[in-house]
Amino acid sequence: MRSLLVSSSYFPPQTGGISRMMEQICLALGPDRVCCLTGVRGTRAGMDRLGAIRVYRRPGAFRVGDNRHARALSLASALAEIVLRERPRVLQLASCEDGYLALLSRRWLRRPFVVYAHGNEILAAMESAWDKPRLALRRAGCVIANSRFTAGLVEAAGVRPELIRVIPPGCDTDRFRPRAANERLRRSLVAGRANGGVILTVGNLVERKGHDSIIRALPAVAAVLPGVTYVIVGEGPYRKTLEALAVALGMRDRVVFAGTVSDDDLPEFYAVGDVFAMPSRERPDAQDVEGFGIVFLEAGAMGRPVVAGRSGGMADAVLDGTTGLLVDPVNPEEIAQTLIHLLTDHELRAQLGRQSRERIEKHYTWRNVGIHVQKILECVGSKQFLS
Repeated sequence: MRSLLVSSSYFPPQTGGISRMMEQICLALGPDRVCCLTGVRGTRAGMDRLGAIRVYRRPGAFRVGDNRHARALSLASALAEIVLRERPRVLQLASCEDGYLALLSRRWLRRPFVVYAHGNEILAAMESAWDKPRLALRRAGCVIANSRFTAGLVEAAGVRPELIRVIPPGCDTDRFRPRAANERLRRSLVAGRANGGVILTVGNLVERKGHDSIIRALPAVAAVLPGVTYVIVGEGPYRKTLEALAVALGMRDRVVFAGTVSDDDLPEFYAVGDVFAMPSRERPDAQDVEGFGIVFLEAGAMGRPVVAGRSGGMADAVLDGTTGLLVDPVNPEEIAQTLIHLLTDHELRAQLGRQSRERIEKHYTWRNVGIHVQKILECVGSKQFLS
């Protein structure tokens, strides 16, 4: 059964967890089972990654602020072309933010649809005066949530439990695999400090991720491990705040802002880290929560132990005491003691990393995700889930 994946803004080469998930689901399904419609402009590198999968890039169909009638005409034209050429039987929506399109398509094309749920956008939909995202969730043949936590949000938004399925993201276990650290890269990051261990975070620099909690924990960690280094991979609006905090705490020389790292180089940074830490926290007032966290799978697939915040969907991403450790994300003292424990106990780090790799190989490959998604698409296409 062929499907059309629609994503106005979450698609390669745009970066981020949702874009990566959409890309990998397409690759797992393959060109015979999926084609894509997106508002994201392409690059040669992005097209190379998607191989033979046909992607219809139509920015004009999604561009906010453009003439409404022109946008509708562009969208109708794109859908007509896709239906004639590809004959999809089911639509996949990258998020409920594109819900208006599914509702129109269901009326115009008589096609059922599924919606992916990630976390933040569900909270936003529940609070928004615009009802289309909520209607799309409630009228979907199935809502695919990335964690049990997100599934709970979807149910709270009014979706019947029997129409919700939990399919966590996957991980490329060939690209992210245990390997020795690149010593040249490690030396450049620690900048001559004694080997006190490297703490690594990969993620956009936003308040939710908890970089500040790690920086607040660093003085206590450095008191025990004077050579400790904290490496932050990523960019974002919270960077200046984090830099100022590191200066205020006298830790600026221990915090390395590595900036944006290419996909090709990212495994090398994971390999340099002794512990991966991202104590994400919920910010309900800002409709901000970590629904799962693909980076925990990537670090775990590299054989690295992880420290995560006890919030959101972290309990699905990290098995406390088995693949990593969960902490209170707003308690720097607890975070510091947990980091010290892991950085000084080589056997525990190795055990958690090994168990994490085994778990991901067994349950969290993109191939497995593709199999589960295709089964749902087959059911929705045959109307087994439709009300």
